[in-house]
Amino acid sequence: MLNEIGIIASVVGALVSLLGLGFALIQLHKLRGETQAAREAAEATRRLLRRDLTGTNLTRLSERIQSLIEIHRSGDRARALDRYPDVRDFLINIRRQHPDLSPERRGQILGAAERITSMQMQAEALSGDLLPQEIWAGFNYYLVQLQTTLLAELEDKLQ
Repeated sequence: MLNEIGIIASVVGALVSLLGLGFALIQLHKLRGETQAAREAAEATRRLLRRDLTGTNLTRLSERIQSLIEIHRSGDRARALDRYPDVRDFLINIRRQHPDLSPERRGQILGAAERITSMQMQAEALSGDLLPQEIWAGFNYYLVQLQTTLLAELEDKLQ
């Protein structure tokens, strides 16, 4: 009789174990789905934050370029020299923050940063506080082109 009770207990124990294992597998499957959903939500949030940050950075860069254009129009060499590094740094940071940009686009950003450096070097090389208007006009022509082409394209691409 004890032998029969032991066999029944073993069978019942095995059934309970199988039911527990089944329940654990179901919970594991649910958890896996929830983990995937959480991962996707985190990625969507990251993309949204990155887009907002990029939009803010592009707006700030455009404002700084516009400020530099106005400084050029006033002919204030000293203030212009203070602003070139800021504009260049913004361009370099955008390039650094977006490694997924195409090599062509990354090259355009680097070229723009180099052009800003060239403008700074030209302004530094000329003597006197007031530079000829032709130089400022050439600088501003480039800056306006930068705003209307590269920045607009970056905004479309990154947002």
